[in-house]
Amino acid sequence: MKLNQLSILCALACAGFVGQASAQVAGSAAEAIINDANSNGRVLYISGASAVQGGLGQIAGSLFTGTNYFFTPSGTSGRSNSDYRAYAGKLATSAGGWAAGTNVIIINRARGGSVQGVNPVARGTSIESLAVTTASCTTGTGAGNDPFRCNTLDSRVPDAGVSDVAPRLFDGSYNTEGEPAEAALNATELASLAATPIYGLAFGVPITKNLPSVSLNKTAVSAIMTGNVGTWNQVNATLPADDILLCRRVNGSGTQAVNNLYFGNYPCSASFNVPADRNAGAAWNGVNEFIVEGNTGALNVVENSSSGNVRTCLDTAATAAAAAFNAAANPTTGVGYTSYTTADRAGNPVTVRMRNGRPHKAIGVLSMDSLNASTTTSAWTFRSLDGAGEITWNGAIGTAPVTTGTGKFPTLASFVDGTWDQQGWISFNLPSTTTGNKAALAADFVTQARSPAILQGLASLRWVAAGIPGVTDNSPLGGQVLRAGYLNGDQCGPLNRDF
Repeated sequence: MKLNQLSILCALACAGFVGQASAQVAGSAAEAIINDANSNGRVLYISGASAVQGGLGQIAGSLFTGTNYFFTPSGTSGRSNSDYRAYAGKLATSAGGWAAGTNVIIINRARGGSVQGVNPVARGTSIESLAVTTASCTTGTGAGNDPFRCNTLDSRVPDAGVSDVAPRLFDGSYNTEGEPAEAALNATELASLAATPIYGLAFGVPITKNLPSVSLNKTAVSAIMTGNVGTWNQVNATLPADDILLCRRVNGSGTQAVNNLYFGNYPCSASFNVPADRNAGAAWNGVNEFIVEGNTGALNVVENSSSGNVRTCLDTAATAAAAAFNAAANPTTGVGYTSYTTADRAGNPVTVRMRNGRPHKAIGVLSMDSLNASTTTSAWTFRSLDGAGEITWNGAIGTAPVTTGTGKFPTLASFVDGTWDQQGWISFNLPSTTTGNKAALAADFVTQARSPAILQGLASLRWVAAGIPGVTDNSPLGGQVLRAGYLNGDQCGPLNRDF
């Protein structure tokens, strides 16, 4: 599929979706499109990585022509906009036997993270999906700023998946989801997936600002991530002996898999660091609650079901630390605690409470597409390694992030040349069962997703993502393709610079 580059970037800048002034799908111009697409099985369901959902949504929109329509869950569905997004419209060009102008729906599930773009895709397992139907989608106009909101969830087998790392890295009890952990894919299941790297994404080290000038290197962060240290003075003797709070992701998260690989060499070697999980420290009650007291003299770990929850964990740590202490605090009622809600490895609700007025100095795991939350006024920032510095950004797509202090920073330039090597290669995973017209549409999707021009046109990816080595850099400003790649494309192999 070929689209005019200028029109792609314009569509991205303009949010790509123009709705009509209707209050629901029924009776709107979208009704005929979704009824026809559903009736004829022209629904492409892509599940997986949450870190790139916004970008993938815009890419989906670029495949359509004319008026395009946007769908999200309603409040009554029990799911958020970040769990599901869907797109409906007429194909701009043919996809296999589907001619230009054919009505198509693309549903993107980010709920559950990367592993949902691997295991159920390979196994052909039916999983929860958004019901994009006339009956379900009863409010909104379908525009980018006012999507149709759908009340109903159904289930279907994913046609393709997206993950932050290659499928084979979702291995063993530390990188698979569920209670207990689901079994990793076997050799036959892995062989059924055609995994295509679509672009590289930088990952970073976020730390709360109540640790304003901490100098860290990879070995120090590895010690934290694996539970070998529990207080900040063990990391650096100049720091106070306060508990380390680790705001990590649940097992099965692609972000967590990247960190397990980078800081622990798991699962690429028989010798690896076991990642610290919710059982490290005393915060986890073993059922449905984390209570972070801040005075245990040890590491405390809070597992979070999404990147948004990790950001909330960091924000809450700083907020609770600064709040007034209440000696009569009661964890049952929440008095004297600052709280938020996340979910466990099986998706069940979990409450996180942090004691007010006690030190909560936290470190987290996030991909750099959360850079817009690392600001001069935020409660936390992404930090440098091998020095004491931070990187902040004002969120404007045309304005480069700012670095202050010393060390190695996750800037686009250092990511591209391999200096910053904490990264994931976003993988598009197509099972052997997806064939014909759906496979052709998926191939068009991949073509758009791999384009450096698309990456450069998206605010969330402009300064933190780059094309895989060998991709033609057709972006207006250049510099959006990695110059360092894994040996033989193996994400367990070393990075090699292309000079």
